[in-house]
Amino acid sequence: MTTLYKFANYTFDAHAGLVYDGQPVHLPPKEKGLLQALLIARGQIVRKEDLMVKVWGTNETSDESISRTVYRLRVAMHSSGGAEVVETVYNSGFRVTVPVREVTMKESSSLNALTHSMRPSAIAALISAREFLARQSVEDIEAAASAVRLAISLDPSFSAAWSTLAEIRIFQAMRSLRPPREAGWLAKEAAQTALQIDPQSASALSILGWVRVMIEQDGARGMEDLDRAIAIDPDYWVANLLRGWALQAAGRLEESVHMMRRALELNSLSHAVNSILALYLMFAGKNSEALELALDLAKRFPTVDNSQGIASIITSVNGMHDEAVAFGWKAMALAPHTPLMHTPLAYALAFAGRHDEARDVLAAIEESSLPLPTASLAPAYLALGEREKAILLLQDASERGLPQFAWTRDDPRLASLRGDPAVERLWNRIWSQGLVSA
Repeated sequence: MTTLYKFANYTFDAHAGLVYDGQPVHLPPKEKGLLQALLIARGQIVRKEDLMVKVWGTNETSDESISRTVYRLRVAMHSSGGAEVVETVYNSGFRVTVPVREVTMKESSSLNALTHSMRPSAIAALISAREFLARQSVEDIEAAASAVRLAISLDPSFSAAWSTLAEIRIFQAMRSLRPPREAGWLAKEAAQTALQIDPQSASALSILGWVRVMIEQDGARGMEDLDRAIAIDPDYWVANLLRGWALQAAGRLEESVHMMRRALELNSLSHAVNSILALYLMFAGKNSEALELALDLAKRFPTVDNSQGIASIITSVNGMHDEAVAFGWKAMALAPHTPLMHTPLAYALAFAGRHDEARDVLAAIEESSLPLPTASLAPAYLALGEREKAILLLQDASERGLPQFAWTRDDPRLASLRGDPAVERLWNRIWSQGLVSA
């Protein structure tokens, strides 16, 4: 729960601070703590002895120190153009002299937090960032990053904006638009900033945990973060989605499928959840259900590149070569500048025996200036009969921390590599942190 205090055209809460007439009023920590103590009292006198404990955490603070803090608070509020509201009661303490109204909101660290800023312009910028991010193109993702940086510049204490910046970074890692370890580092930095502002941010915690599991292969710490995020906000669909990724990396396929179903219950319209659930069903050997979901996915989201790409992969695995190639071409057309989205077509062509066409697609992918999606290229090369090349690509994916590397162990397109000592050593790195359930 979070409490807003409204008084004399001011609004105050412990996270966002003090705002007067829509404009932030900078308060150092002691002044902020002092004002909060007075507002909680709602006009009752707060004795100096109580302020010492509540604001300074000690009973040895001097009267002079308290007086200086009260003076600086008054100056800050006066400079904003607001009314004088803090009164000194001689030999007693201090109080607020205007009516104070409390507004209590249920605060999840996710959806409600998206509007938890006292700067409307910052909220608008964040909403724009999320609109750009949903479009998924390279240009739109960059526009999303610019918009969220604007939101942060307008309100540096806007935790949800920092979490969204972290989300953008892991999205760049997922789509191989930025080197994964670099994107992971940037995501952790933004998530940790969000957690400094709001230690209960389920969004930031889930992103931090996902980076640790999927990029850094630090399973134990990452799963702790993800578990804590779910405990804070069990109905936050993104946290359920990211924890599902981690469970697959842990080799706990049935649990990962269950977690994706839970995420789908919370957001049935998410093409991301639908896509990953279809993949995980295929990984778990539930081919009929995976195929049904993939075909429905492609129909429901005809303009989403990933939906077409997943449909291409799953129809190809099921021997539906013409459909797989058609879906692959659609994914490529929808994301002409995202090489990751071209890999389903490369595999579909290779598996269908159209090797020359597959090699043309692979050559175009490898000419891109973006980081190579090597985990997703490996199945195509294996289908072309280039086993050693496929193994080298898996080794590269492991070393560079590609999130999709964890998928390769369960991918039926790579089944012929199982038992190969070199490949098994690579796959064992994913579970080296004690994640596998007994």
